[in-house]
Amino acid sequence: MLVIGLIISFALILFLVKKKVPIGISVISGGILLALTAGLNPIKILRIIIFTFTEKNTLELIATVIMISVLSNVMKEYGVMEMMVTYLEKMFKSTKALLFIIPSLLSTFTMTGSAIVAAPIVDSLGDKIGLVNPKKAAINLYVRHAWYFVLPISVPLINASYLSNIPIRELMKAQLPVAIACLIAAYLVYIKPLNNSDVSGDNESRGSIIYNTILFTSPLLVCVFLVFWIPFYIALVLGCILAYLIRKRENRLSQVLLKSKNIPLILAAAGIMIFKNIIGNIPQLKSLILEVTSLGIPLELLTIIITIFISYAVANPTLLVGMMYPLILPLVPAEQQLAMAVLIFTVGFSAYFISPVHLCQALTNEYFCVSTGDLYKEYKITVPVMFISGILTYLLLRYFI
Repeated sequence: MLVIGLIISFALILFLVKKKVPIGISVISGGILLALTAGLNPIKILRIIIFTFTEKNTLELIATVIMISVLSNVMKEYGVMEMMVTYLEKMFKSTKALLFIIPSLLSTFTMTGSAIVAAPIVDSLGDKIGLVNPKKAAINLYVRHAWYFVLPISVPLINASYLSNIPIRELMKAQLPVAIACLIAAYLVYIKPLNNSDVSGDNESRGSIIYNTILFTSPLLVCVFLVFWIPFYIALVLGCILAYLIRKRENRLSQVLLKSKNIPLILAAAGIMIFKNIIGNIPQLKSLILEVTSLGIPLELLTIIITIFISYAVANPTLLVGMMYPLILPLVPAEQQLAMAVLIFTVGFSAYFISPVHLCQALTNEYFCVSTGDLYKEYKITVPVMFISGILTYLLLRYFI
């Protein structure tokens, strides 16, 4: 019954996500179904849900994802993001440099599908040096997503930290080799072969350009650096305040805040934490997976197969960690949990990245009028680098560190 419940539960989550049901509702529905098939009574399930909303981790996670949305919206609505891009173009006049830097910095805007924010800039820069559209799309997507393995304001990474109880700085350090490998691959494959072209300048002094570049990127820089010393949601609040103080357009603050799409984020954060606690209250699941591995299937192989299937199907790394971390991490000793968390995240992210339903990819393809097949040709080196570096990083953490 538990095996049937597990299969149906995961299938229900995948089905609901495909039907555009909010992730939070999908995960909670699947979790409740799993709990019922595992023999938990409705009162017990209700207690788990209530307990989840009183947990410190849940409350901090909800506060963090809300503030990420608010920061992105404040910077956009008050013209800070626009000024940041303008001064980056003045600061780094090399087209090749800008093709790398613009998607990198705009990766900090982590809203679903927000790769489209950088697409017009990459398009314009690419035209100056004769880039074909599939390569523009690949640069826009791959450079941006390479940072998500270590970007502290990446929602999937934040969720991974709270679900695994591994400090985000530890996850960032562990996954740094993957990010470095991906960025090097992006530079060598996409950027280095290009002919350079200087971006036209103006009469503004170099000192003024440097000052304004730092000024308009400061809300992001503050968040990235302060995360190592203070709770991240507090760092995000400070980033929002700073963005408001240096605003270039006047908008009513209440309207700007209302434009932040917080309800889906709150539901998603709460949903994955409820799912985690439901799985934690079904000890038979651990026995079930151990029985499967006793048949001779290594846990790592089983994890990789399930992770790739789920991630490719739903194209959502937040949902992936919400489903896989509570299921797999309790099965390994404490000293191996960081390595396993990295394996799930990096392998899952690789499958998510190339999924046809990955929203960033779908929107970018639409913008550049590029087919998925043409884009895959641009990935033939860089995506294997992403996947293999994740596997090698796991092996390094598992057996040598």
